[in-house]
Amino acid sequence: MQLTIGIIAVLIMAGALGGTYYLSFKQNAQIGLNAIRFLAIVFTLPLLIALGVTGVLHAETIGPILGVIVGYVLSGFGKEKE
Repeated sequence: MQLTIGIIAVLIMAGALGGTYYLSFKQNAQIGLNAIRFLAIVFTLPLLIALGVTGVLHAETIGPILGVIVGYVLSGFGKEKE
């Protein structure tokens, strides 16, 4: 079970990195603030889930880290330019 969750987490991270690579190099798109936020979430959340399931991190640790991630993501919504 732990190995399956670890493999799924790695596949999610690889998919996000591959998608960002495709957009930036193949379609000549710029990596903006939202893309960086997306990558931060896609790399951090599967890692936290995998570490939580394996017992490396406990609930007392995962909760505050998730709070920091949500605060980081939601911090710039009022400041974005249209």
